[in-house]
Amino acid sequence: MPRAGAGHAQRREFDREAREYDRTASESMPGYTDLHRALLGGIPFLPTRSFRVLELGVGTGTFTALLLATFPHAEVRGIDLSPRMIARARTKLRADRHRVELVAGDLGEFPEERYDAVVSALAIHHLSDPQKWSLFRRIHRALPRGGYFGDADDHLPEDPLFDQRYSQMAASLSEGARSGARWTTLQEVWHEHERYDHPCTLTAETAALDRAGFSHVGVPWRFFGQAVVWAYK
Repeated sequence: MPRAGAGHAQRREFDREAREYDRTASESMPGYTDLHRALLGGIPFLPTRSFRVLELGVGTGTFTALLLATFPHAEVRGIDLSPRMIARARTKLRADRHRVELVAGDLGEFPEERYDAVVSALAIHHLSDPQKWSLFRRIHRALPRGGYFGDADDHLPEDPLFDQRYSQMAASLSEGARSGARWTTLQEVWHEHERYDHPCTLTAETAALDRAGFSHVGVPWRFFGQAVVWAYK
């Protein structure tokens, strides 16, 4: 996972962003709600079923709240690097606290237990590519046959030429929601802390998931530089 120094710097940055994260995320990402719904849509279980979910990068609990509302018998273990993000998530998820366990830690250091589904929204791009590939293998081991891994995240375009066009179009789509801020690059449109970001292409990610052993890998949703990947064991 990230080097010790890099991890401390990331944690400080995410702690700093925690208070305003919900507002800035929804303002700067035109497809923010659709991304979460596409990630949720990959879960292959009926709402009447009990199952365990591991969420990597729980943030302020926005996706967690949607998952718990949709699946009233699901239990979630959420991991995040930022204690302040977790604190805000606990407040948001107070009504369902009996079904949620939130812990601070690196994404790749989750307990070696069995989960029915593993999900992540806007988090895995903070890892280097070798760390991502190692994480995918670890996730595969944690899932039963038929288990689901969903990753909703930032991705690089296959052709760098599209960076500028994505930036221009996404900035114009966000124009009405933003409060005076100006973004001029793709990385600034999707996330303000690019020093800690290492997005890969969709081709690289889906190939890595294939190598990790997932039987079915697909991309059901894509919007500019963001995409949702579904992988089933």
